[in-house]
Amino acid sequence: MDELNKKLTAENADLRKRLAEALADSADQAAIADSAKKRSSILGAALETVPVGVVLAEAPSGEILLGNSRVEEMLGHPMLKSEDFDSYGEWISFHADGRRVESHEYPLSRVIRDGEDYAELDVHYQRGDGSRFWMKIVGRPITDDTGTMIAASVALIDIEKERQLQREQEILIGELDHRVKNAFTVVKSIVSQSLRKDRVMAGLRDTIDRRLDAYAKAHAGLVGKTWKTATISGIVRDILGQQVEEGSVVMSGPDVELPSKQALALSMAFYELSTNAFKYGALSAVGGIVEINWNLSEEPDSQLQIDWRERGGPKTVKPESKGFGSFIIERALAMETQGSVTIDYPADGLTWRLVAPFAMTEQDEND
Repeated sequence: MDELNKKLTAENADLRKRLAEALADSADQAAIADSAKKRSSILGAALETVPVGVVLAEAPSGEILLGNSRVEEMLGHPMLKSEDFDSYGEWISFHADGRRVESHEYPLSRVIRDGEDYAELDVHYQRGDGSRFWMKIVGRPITDDTGTMIAASVALIDIEKERQLQREQEILIGELDHRVKNAFTVVKSIVSQSLRKDRVMAGLRDTIDRRLDAYAKAHAGLVGKTWKTATISGIVRDILGQQVEEGSVVMSGPDVELPSKQALALSMAFYELSTNAFKYGALSAVGGIVEINWNLSEEPDSQLQIDWRERGGPKTVKPESKGFGSFIIERALAMETQGSVTIDYPADGLTWRLVAPFAMTEQDEND
């Protein structure tokens, strides 16, 4: 009997111990579940505070797990819980050229499937009611402590107003370009009629016409830059594009953007220099070459230097008097750029140099 009591007592103690361990384990599991629930609530609340749509997907499958309420507000339909990144095509959107965006093109797919660290795409999204709006999608990976991607997220940003403003701006620029061209045509007509009646010297009317054409072309070159800036290389090509292609004009220098005022002044200066080169300088002779080089010195007092050098042409002769062309390439340009211009007439070819404070030109652009 004693032996039986001892055995029962031992089994009873073991059962109590296992019961206590089970209860403790259950408490741990409940604590873990409670903690996970709290973290999920905090994440959900955080997602609701951002002003853009946010979608989260699991990696590596690409299954969409959740999104904030802003997603449904923007898209006009319930969240689509795509099973994997091959199913993203159920989100209907289009490229600017009208092509349907395919599953693999969405930033979420590019991040999860292709491993891109940052993916961005502008789409014309089709809402639930069939209407469309422009939306920017930006995707980034989510990694654990070891750097392994465990999920990915995308931000959905409504850019319809931005696109509308861009379209309106393009219309306004087109209208402005049209009006400026008309204004130049009227001015040319007035000048032509006036000079014909006054019987001025032969060739003067053509000279004025060509200068007006050069100024009109310089304006047109700024249209694609929203009338703000133009590159030096672009200005050279506008004035001497054919000669650049043929190799009689060689240019080199960094990609420098000039504000519109300086760009127009430089365009006119290049036009006058090239006219002189065609008449009397390097471009009047077979094999003659014009070299145009520019560079920027280092900040903080950055200086822009542009050099025009002719060689291979007839012997250079310094002009005895200065006309309108000289005024454009010297005083007018120096005034517009706050810089200085030097011209030399060595026998082997004219040299021209502009040195201007580049910080000043940037400030003028912002004024």
